[in-house]
Amino acid sequence: MRKRDTVDLDKMRNEDFKHYSPEVIRKYEDPEYAKAADEYERKARRRAGKHGSSKPGMPSFDMGKRSSGGGGRRAKRASRQSGSGATTRTKWNKGKFIRNLIIILIVLFIAFVAYFFAITSHFDKVDTSNSNFAINTQVAQDLKGYRNIAILGVDARAGEGYDGSRTDAIIIMSIKKSNGDIKLISVMRDSYLKMNENGTLTLDKITHAHAYGGGVDTCAALNRSLDLNISEFIIFNWKAVADTVDALGGITVNVKSSEISDLNKYGPGTAKNVGGSYTRITTTGKQRIDGVQAATYCRIRKTSGGDTGRANRYKKVMSAVLKEAMTSPIGMNKLAKDVLPEIRTNMSQPQMLTAVLRAPGYDIKKNISWPKSYYGGIVGQLWYAVPTTLNSNVKWLHAKAFEQVNYTPSSTCQSISNEIISTTGIQ
Repeated sequence: MRKRDTVDLDKMRNEDFKHYSPEVIRKYEDPEYAKAADEYERKARRRAGKHGSSKPGMPSFDMGKRSSGGGGRRAKRASRQSGSGATTRTKWNKGKFIRNLIIILIVLFIAFVAYFFAITSHFDKVDTSNSNFAINTQVAQDLKGYRNIAILGVDARAGEGYDGSRTDAIIIMSIKKSNGDIKLISVMRDSYLKMNENGTLTLDKITHAHAYGGGVDTCAALNRSLDLNISEFIIFNWKAVADTVDALGGITVNVKSSEISDLNKYGPGTAKNVGGSYTRITTTGKQRIDGVQAATYCRIRKTSGGDTGRANRYKKVMSAVLKEAMTSPIGMNKLAKDVLPEIRTNMSQPQMLTAVLRAPGYDIKKNISWPKSYYGGIVGQLWYAVPTTLNSNVKWLHAKAFEQVNYTPSSTCQSISNEIISTTGIQ
C-alpha cells in the first residue's frame, strides 16, 4: 500500500466518511477498508430510512464488484429488500396474540361449564343445607385442610328407592386440599358405632345408619364416632354401577385367580338385584367386563381380601370408569340421561365443578381400612365388628389419614368408646 493512499480509519469514522467517495474506498482491498466501507454503507442506509429517501449528494455504494469482505453481499441483500418487488414483513404482535388466546380460553371454559352444568343437573339432588352433620367445632378446625366426601353404595334393588336401604359399601374419599393427594378410607359396614335412630342416639352397625336417616345420618354417625368433618355425600346402588359401566361400553380390569370363585358365585344374585344377566368369567388377567360383572366385582369380599380387597376393587372400577368417560363423549350423554338420575347427592353444582377442575391434580395414594383393630363376633344376637378400642382406632386413623401424630380424640369420641366397652365388655 502506497503512503499517499494511507487512510486514517479513525478519522473516517469520526468525520462520518464525509471526504471519501465510493471510488476512493474501492481502491483499497485491505479488510480494514472493507469494514470501513460496510460501516459507511450501514450509516447511509440508516439516514435514508430516517428521511424516507437518500439525501441529495449522499453516495450509495455498489459493492458487488469487490473481491473481499461481506459488504457486497450485504449490499445485494439490501438492494433486493428495497426494490420494487420487495416482500413486506408483518410485525408479530405479542400482546394481541396473548389477548386473543385468553379470549379463546375463556369461551372454551364457559362452554365447558355450561355443558357440565347441563349434565350434572340430572343428579338426584337433595337439599341438606339445614341438616346437622354432627361435626365437632375443634375437629372442623383441625381438618380444615381436608375435603372428606362419603361415597355410599346401598343395597337397594332395581326399582326400589334409597330410603330405608342399608349401606353395602362405605368409602370416605379424603382429599388433601394443598396438593390433591387422595386417600380412600373404607369403613366396615358392621362397625359398632353411635348413630341417631328415630331421634335417639344408639349403638348399632354403621350400615343401619342409612336406613334410619339416609346420607345425613350416615355422615353424622361417622363424624360423631371417628372425629371427621364430612358434609358431602354421594349415594348409589349397584344398578347405577352396572348402568354406568354399560353406558360406557364396559371397562377393563385385571381379574385375579382368587376373585373368580366369588365373582361366579355372587354374580347371578347381583344380576337379579340390578335387573340384568350375568356372564361367567373363566379366565384371569386384564379383560373387558360388563355392568353386572363390574357391580359384582365391587361387591365381593368373602374370599377376595375382605373389606380391604373390596376397597381396592372399588378404586379400580372408579378409575376405569373415569378413563372411559373421558374418551367417550357419547357415553357421557347417555350417562347424563339414564344413569345420573339414579345417583343421589347433596353436592351443589359449583362443588362438583370444583372437584372436577382439580381432578387432574388428584393422586390416589393409598387405601385405608377401618377399624384397624376389632373384635368380630356375636354380641347379643348379631355379628358386629367392635373396635378395640374406638379411642385407639381413631388415634390410628388420624395419624394414618391426616398426619396428626399423637392425636387426642374429642370428648364425644372418648365417651362413645367408653360406652362401647361398658356395653360389650370388649376392649
